[in-house]
Amino acid sequence: MSVHAHGEPQKSGAYVLELAVEAPLDLTFGRFQGGRVFRLAPGRVYYVGSALAGRLPGRLLRHATRAGGPPHRMQGELLEYFRSLGWAVRPPARKTLHWHADYLMESPAELAAAYLFFGDTPREAFLENALRALGAVPLAPGLGAGDRPGGSHVLWAAAPLSLDINDTRTMF
Repeated sequence: MSVHAHGEPQKSGAYVLELAVEAPLDLTFGRFQGGRVFRLAPGRVYYVGSALAGRLPGRLLRHATRAGGPPHRMQGELLEYFRSLGWAVRPPARKTLHWHADYLMESPAELAAAYLFFGDTPREAFLENALRALGAVPLAPGLGAGDRPGGSHVLWAAAPLSLDINDTRTMF
């Protein structure tokens, strides 16, 4: 299973999305840094986000949807997981590119895993720091983290990182 959940299930929380980059990838993030092209080597890209106020299922299903072409293969697994919790969810019919994450999710990189950290507390900074401690490298300050100057919610690693944490009480 590619959905890894931590904590008591609720519709709010933070998350890390892991995307597999199988071949070199040139990617822009909308107008970020004037439309700068980022060249990503094969490996993993991690996106850190949060969805509070009950928006977690919808946010993740939106991320797994592509504006053009079929959704990420993992979208069905996310749907199945949320429905197993008794939540009435459905993916969006359409998606427009708005956030930096949208450009990443639209790329050929395939969504490989979703790590969910349930709760009402913002945790992006902690998760970014945890990814850095495991060896992930931020792509650029401010990328995906407009609310945190100097932070970056998009990181790259040469190989998959283990984010399975048994006791989230020690994390936050």
